[in-house]
Amino acid sequence: MKSIDAELADLGMKIPDILLPREDVDMTRWSVVACDQYTSEPDYWKSLEEEVSESPSTLKLILPECYLESPDKAQRISQINRTMESYLSDGVLNETGTSLILVERKTPDSPSRWGLVAALDLEKYDYSKDSTSLIRATEGTILERIPPRKQIRQNAAIELPHIMVLIDDPDKTVIEPLQSRLESFQCLYDFELMKNGGHIRGFRLSEESDILSIVRSMKKLADPDRFKSLYGADDLILFAMGDGNHSLATAKAIWEDLKQRNRDNQEIMNHPQVSRIFKNISENMGKQSLKLLIRFQLSLSMSHPVLNFRS
Repeated sequence: MKSIDAELADLGMKIPDILLPREDVDMTRWSVVACDQYTSEPDYWKSLEEEVSESPSTLKLILPECYLESPDKAQRISQINRTMESYLSDGVLNETGTSLILVERKTPDSPSRWGLVAALDLEKYDYSKDSTSLIRATEGTILERIPPRKQIRQNAAIELPHIMVLIDDPDKTVIEPLQSRLESFQCLYDFELMKNGGHIRGFRLSEESDILSIVRSMKKLADPDRFKSLYGADDLILFAMGDGNHSLATAKAIWEDLKQRNRDNQEIMNHPQVSRIFKNISENMGKQSLKLLIRFQLSLSMSHPVLNFRS
């Protein structure tokens, strides 16, 4: 019988090690909108700087894309990398242990959305036009967008992805069964988001029975016969990129570079950069009831769990 980790690997999933701020960090100031939002509004980002002030914040760990053409971009990236290192060495960020996180997000436009934080296997993702990979792009990937994003992330000690992925779960088998058992999960955070972003709370999932429940539901979604009956196609797609494709494509490019530099090292396949984080938010998307696996930096979520990429 396969282990849970092996079954998750078959699905292109992994249970991540996630870093969260220590208890005395102001979580409202910690959580900011994604770097690819407000790209033509530098005043928005300046207002965030004023609001965050000296508090630890993911604002100090990202490069807003409105600064991609800034003459001081290199200096900004260097400062980001130094801040990442200091947050790790000074204990601003702490490990939560290997686990999934069940998330509820409330916004002025949505009374409640639920999600699941996990990791995706970059080996099962291909953004090329004719891809048949388990994790697949749904839009054209503009290759020219990758190099500047690689520059930002190349030497980063930690990762704050902003990725939206879709799964098809019309019977609500993955997330919804967990919602009725909140009292049995440890609450990791529960706070208001800045800039009228709503409210968010997260619960740690680490028990084997809970992980098994998710695995069993995902395996049913990944059944080739089910997929063919629904879509009349043989090339199974379990995770479809909804947004943040260039973020994931950049992660893929960095991973391929890493493999190339370590061709003779078989242990490279265990490197943490083989996976990227994602979040699943249950949302009715019309007749097919698609679910959003939504990025954590998106304006909808404005929260930043962090992966540590030290080997």
